[in-house]
Amino acid sequence: MKILVSLFAFAMTLTLASASLAEEAHGGGGHGGGHGGLTEKMNALFPQPKADPAKNEVPAKPELESPGYYQAIKADKTTLTWKAVTGADEYHVQVATDPNFKWLVANEYSVKNNSFEVTGLEAGKHYFWRVAAVKSHNWSTFRKSFFAMSMFETPAAK
Repeated sequence: MKILVSLFAFAMTLTLASASLAEEAHGGGGHGGGHGGLTEKMNALFPQPKADPAKNEVPAKPELESPGYYQAIKADKTTLTWKAVTGADEYHVQVATDPNFKWLVANEYSVKNNSFEVTGLEAGKHYFWRVAAVKSHNWSTFRKSFFAMSMFETPAAK
């Protein structure tokens, strides 16, 4: 008996929903989906914002300068440098001890200059670093370029 009542309720729901959808699709008046032009009146009161094409531009990928790929750093700190990217107002810099950037040594989201000093380097390790240009006002679309990546080593003392 419960199954029969459930099936009857389901059939009634489908019948009512399909009739309402059909009325809305054909622009039916009365209590249907048109709402007497209310949508058009509300859109006139609250116009949609205009698209800004500058906000859709993805910043260019930075070009790394130093340290060079696989360069030996014989100190416990170094300065990472890259060429400035036109239109970027900050940079995302990451330094890690693995190429997948799981073991981060530094993770700075808003570096304002095109250089970053890394301290606390340990001898006998490889360090991987990458930089992405960021347009901080691009919150609605892509804010960040692709990362440019390199690595350097700190040879063990002999």
